[in-house]
Amino acid sequence: MGAFASETMIAHGPPCWLPLSHAEAILSHPRLKLKALCDISLEALNRAGEKFGVQRRYANPSDLLKAEKPALLGVATRTFGRAALIREAVDSGTRAIHAEKPLCNSMAELEKLRTLFASKELFVTWGAIRRHLDVYRQALALARSGRYGALREVRVTFGSAPLYWTHSHSVDLLLFAASGRRVAGVHAVLDNVVRDGPATSVTSDPRVISASVHFEGGLVGHITQALGHDFILSCERGEITVRANGAGLDIYSVKGGGVYASFADLELAPVERPQGALSPIRQLVCCLEGEEKSIHENALLKQDILDAQLITFAMLQSHIQESKIINIGSVDPNIIIFAKTAGRYA
Repeated sequence: MGAFASETMIAHGPPCWLPLSHAEAILSHPRLKLKALCDISLEALNRAGEKFGVQRRYANPSDLLKAEKPALLGVATRTFGRAALIREAVDSGTRAIHAEKPLCNSMAELEKLRTLFASKELFVTWGAIRRHLDVYRQALALARSGRYGALREVRVTFGSAPLYWTHSHSVDLLLFAASGRRVAGVHAVLDNVVRDGPATSVTSDPRVISASVHFEGGLVGHITQALGHDFILSCERGEITVRANGAGLDIYSVKGGGVYASFADLELAPVERPQGALSPIRQLVCCLEGEEKSIHENALLKQDILDAQLITFAMLQSHIQESKIINIGSVDPNIIIFAKTAGRYA
């Protein structure tokens, strides 16, 4: 999603997803300028340069960082090598990064990034952007309002999908709904787990059969194989659902005097400005400008990003240990997920 957005999302996705690519989002922000591009593919680099009118083009990210010293950087590489690139960017002086997901491939990389993210001068967002979109925020606000009682369960449905390529989105939504609750345990059943030597080293991108994240206070989040691209917030007296990647919002509840619950569509709040990848980048700009609210929100988001990656590793460990519930404080430090499909990294 660096320079070119998914044609499927452009054709079929709800309008709230646009602009989707990093380049389009940066160009859409009134206080940003897209100064330079980098890609190891000369063909892709020149195609992007011509599309966006950018003349400063680099085949090596180190050269770009040394020459341009960007304040804000979009990182849309494959996962392998992303952690090292983030560290190099920060070392070169970059203070705001919008990176694609997942964050990294190993527990060792994650611990180094945890140290990096501890800096109050570094602001980070990532490609799991649903939490920034108005319809998802509207749904969570309603679930937290108390109107339908306490939030008890969260479900995310993306069909039968791989852990790395797809379910960073799912885990991020669970953490978004949990609103800072501590993760108590992680359970998962996976398929297509192809190992390379040790049990903790996986070359494939495992498919999630089912996964659950248990939070303090009794809230449970589930990732299922169900159809829909839906985000379901189940409260004591009602269930609020964001349908089809944000195309609609509905409530399943017992109406006044009734016995059984029924569905009703909810009116979406009016959209006053473009969203998509521009929403997290807008937060980064506000952080760079010293806006306290955005800085606070980004500090919480950085923690969720780290926790999401840790939960991903805990899912693999749970599967390895016969689907035992794993405390995320005891994830094996040797876990590596290369997440290859047909020879390509996620």
